[in-house]
Amino acid sequence: MFEDRRAQRISGLKGFWAVLGMAALLGGCANVNQQQQQQPQPDTSAAASPASDASATDASNMQAAASAPVTRVVTKTTYVRAHRGDTLQRIAQKHSVSVKDLAAWNHMKPNGHLRAGQSIKLVSKQTVTVQVAAPQTGGTASNPAASAAGNRQVAAEVARHASSVALVWPAHGRVVEPFAPGTTRGIEIAGKAGDPVIAAADGKVMYAGTGLNGYGSLIIVQHNKDFLTAYSHNRRLMVKTGDTVHQGQQIAEMGSDNNDRVAVLFEVRRDGKPVDPMPYLPSSPQS
Repeated sequence: MFEDRRAQRISGLKGFWAVLGMAALLGGCANVNQQQQQQPQPDTSAAASPASDASATDASNMQAAASAPVTRVVTKTTYVRAHRGDTLQRIAQKHSVSVKDLAAWNHMKPNGHLRAGQSIKLVSKQTVTVQVAAPQTGGTASNPAASAAGNRQVAAEVARHASSVALVWPAHGRVVEPFAPGTTRGIEIAGKAGDPVIAAADGKVMYAGTGLNGYGSLIIVQHNKDFLTAYSHNRRLMVKTGDTVHQGQQIAEMGSDNNDRVAVLFEVRRDGKPVDPMPYLPSSPQS
């Protein structure tokens, strides 16, 4: 059974980058079409009917509920410069982080040598209260101005090179299949049908569909020029190619499409090559 899944994924991989390349070409057109479709239309009716009044009231209530403040834990990434004589231990102590985490964020050994002027990455968690739009296909936010500003920020991040990416877990559940170089392409996180699958980081949806054998319903999100993530075997997709998504936003429902169990296959790719997602994820286990 494991060999069958492996063979399917290897077969599907042959079309992975072909589909991604096509999605990249079509993404701009999708964004233009989406913007055109979202332009407000003039109201040509002289008076609203009772039915339309009720619909407007329902829409208003839904928008108010969707934009209710919620508390979220977000990941913040900052960089500091190493000075002459600095060590990872000294920087970790100064910024109240563990040496192990600091070394992992910077892909170094805990006793690694630092050079003066070297950029050192710091990752922290912050609890913030935000206005969150209800999940919907296309990822449209309730505040167009805020959405446009956020989308521009994500677009700038997607367009630049980066040495790493800070992720959150794409689903709550147990890792039932770990990453094994040359054998698996990512990790499988098990759950129940319909469980939310969320974007592991801000990015642009480069592909959302079912065109790759072995992957089922698949979403590919580009986070910067060097890193992307992929989410496979979903029951339902809640975004489309060209959408901008934000970390923690629900993008799909977990399922078993083209798989023998309910789970999301989560991949991290750096420069096109699959890498172990675990070093990029928070250390706390999922339950």
